[in-house]
Amino acid sequence: MKDKYEKWAIDLSLPQDLFFYKMYVEYSEIVILLKNLVDHTQILEIKFEYFVSYKVTIDLALMKMVSENDDFRGFARSTCSAYLDSVIEGSYDILERKNIEHFVIYNLENAIEVLSDEPATFRWLSKEEVKTLVS
Repeated sequence: MKDKYEKWAIDLSLPQDLFFYKMYVEYSEIVILLKNLVDHTQILEIKFEYFVSYKVTIDLALMKMVSENDDFRGFARSTCSAYLDSVIEGSYDILERKNIEHFVIYNLENAIEVLSDEPATFRWLSKEEVKTLVS
């Protein structure tokens, strides 16, 4: 089966150059923080209330492709990918494919991949929240 991805539409206006800052995993929730390369005071929070699996890939060939192709950076989603197939098969029928999607966040440093049956929420952190994170 060939991987099929589509653009993951986000309701926020986002700068092109975001980089990985932090990630938190608590029980079934994952929070990913990305910083704006130009304005480090801007931090984007991406939160999945529930996730099945995740991985962070730091691959030099992938990073070269992302940095050289502006269209490749950003957010993609799929219901048909090798990563999704492998997790479903490995679950021995505990997981069902019907609602799980493969979400990919390509940034300047890595690719963050999350399998979830719920969409993520996106928001810019307030200046007070940013101060708390940085201090």
